[in-house]
This record gives sequence, structure tokens and C-alpha cells, in this order.
Amino acid sequence: MTLTNVLIDTNICLDAAQRRKPFYSNALRIIEISQFGNISGWIAAHSVDTIFYILKNNNSKKEVYTVLNGLRRAFKIAPVTQSIIDAALNLKWDDFEDAVHHEAARAIGCQAIITRNKTDFKDADLQVFSPQEFLDEINGQGT
Repeated sequence: MTLTNVLIDTNICLDAAQRRKPFYSNALRIIEISQFGNISGWIAAHSVDTIFYILKNNNSKKEVYTVLNGLRRAFKIAPVTQSIIDAALNLKWDDFEDAVHHEAARAIGCQAIITRNKTDFKDADLQVFSPQEFLDEINGQGT
């Protein structure tokens, strides 16, 4: 399957923004591929305010807005609408945030979700890749 549309979980964005080791390099590569490659990377709308909330505790407002603007340049924003929330509620997953990611990804036609928490998406209708699996997959496609 050729991957052209993928939703990036919040944890990948935070890995890049917080330079979390050992996850930072893969997260940064995913951002670069989305921004400059042949993949349309998306983040769910609710990820943006979650990232802001987490980063504001240890960073200046200017730094946080710089990160958010960088993510916005790299990724498209998947809407989180009433129908997406309703669909996520109907899934009754243990992690509601992940259910929202899943339904937002489905609504915009993503083929996959990229996350470090694959087990949270065990009931997903979409392919779910770890960052390394995703990078291996697209490298196999010749990108």
C-alpha cells in the first residue's frame, strides 16, 4: 500500500518539540517528510491545544508558538467535529483521545496512524505504524 495520507499522533509531535531521546530523530524525520516529501501528514485539531498546554509549563510563550507554527507548516490539521466526537464515543475505547485521532484520520481519508502507542489502537480500522515502522515502510517505497 502506498502511503500518501497519514495522521501523526500527539506523542510524535511532543517527541520532536521536547527533543525526547531516543525518539527525537525519528519524529524529526517524520516532520521533514511531511513538510518536504510526498506524504501528507496530518495532526488532529485537538493535538494543537494539547501540545500548547504541555509545552507552556517548561517553555516561554514565544518558544511554544514557534513550535506550533513549525508543526503547522509541516502538517495539515484534521478537523475534530461533532460527528467525529460522536463516532469516537461509539468506539468506547479505553483511551478516548486515541479514538478521536482514529475517527479524525478516517474522516479525512488517511491510510495510517503513526504513534508510539500502537497498543492503544489495537481495534483500529486503519494501519498503525510506530515511527520506525513508518520510516521503514516509506523507505521501501523509494521516497
